Amino acid sequence: MGGVLVSLTEQSIDCTLKYLAFMRQYGFDTIFTSLQMPEESPDELFEPLGRIGGFAKEHQMMLMVDVSPRAFQNFSLDQLRERGVTGLRIDYGMENDEIAALTHHWQVSLNASTIDQSFLNDLRRLGADFNALEAWHNYYPRPETGLEWSTFKAQNEWLKSQGLKVGAFIPGDGQLRGPLYEGLPTLEQHRHQSPFASYLELLIEGAVDLVVIGDLSLGEWSMSQFISWHEGTVLLGVRDQRPSHVWSEVHHNRPDIARDVIRSEDARRHFKGNIPPANCVERPSGALTLDNDHYKRYKGEFQIVLNPLPPDDRVNVIGYVIQEDLPLLRFLQKGRYSFRFLARESDRE
Repeated sequence: MGGVLVSLTEQSIDCTLKYLAFMRQYGFDTIFTSLQMPEESPDELFEPLGRIGGFAKEHQMMLMVDVSPRAFQNFSLDQLRERGVTGLRIDYGMENDEIAALTHHWQVSLNASTIDQSFLNDLRRLGADFNALEAWHNYYPRPETGLEWSTFKAQNEWLKSQGLKVGAFIPGDGQLRGPLYEGLPTLEQHRHQSPFASYLELLIEGAVDLVVIGDLSLGEWSMSQFISWHEGTVLLGVRDQRPSHVWSEVHHNRPDIARDVIRSEDARRHFKGNIPPANCVERPSGALTLDNDHYKRYKGEFQIVLNPLPPDDRVNVIGYVIQEDLPLLRFLQKGRYSFRFLARESDRE
């Protein structure tokens, strides 16, 4: 399902292991951490790394660590393997022949943003095992420095054509990492977007194979969305909710995709009874509507509005998708994803 970043120093190891245990049960199978922390004593990193590595081995998770030649001055490859490390993420500073040699003993991740054809050609010439090679983008703590979408996607499509698995980071919205505490996204457009919307965007549109949560945890609502996705359903928050049978149901968009709305193919045939007109107001993007008795044969049709629509005395507005979940609607329109709703009083609750 994805990966999680953990810090060897910013939180207690017991807290980290508890977080990993929770995330593992919902499909997260990759752990990423860094050994490139010059301000930390290497001796203080051995014990937490070993405990995380032990957890990864016990729960069949990959443990990828960020390394450089400087890190190898303090940690030997044998020491890393003894502590459960299974992958090396190499950003800079190593010769191509060294990288090629590592691929015969380790899973190796390279900087996805800087790989070019000549570099890959040289690795092939040197006999690198491409089955052990991956391409992971960096994360960017400083605002305004994250990557731009179109070049990111084009690079990913090219990398995949070369047979490489692609990884990228999204920010969390629970405990953020220092020193800036402004999220750790690969893409700048994700810095203030919800983690779950960012996750779907990368998987569905970004030509990415692995999405790693860059911060130390998720907020309660985001975690609920990831759990629901693991169970096969997109969870949407709804505000200003009016009583209706539709809230307890799981929905799917009709296969004949409409331009202006998402039409639940399930709601109308499940409901029998009267729906008197009420709250027949303007329908902005994200409005949740139910056709009332005046719409005759369409009575009971449930929709999510994509493009703003005027009031209609045949259409009741029964709630609104919360602002942070609006980016999810385009995926529901075009994909055959199950979706359901949960009331939230306000955004970022």
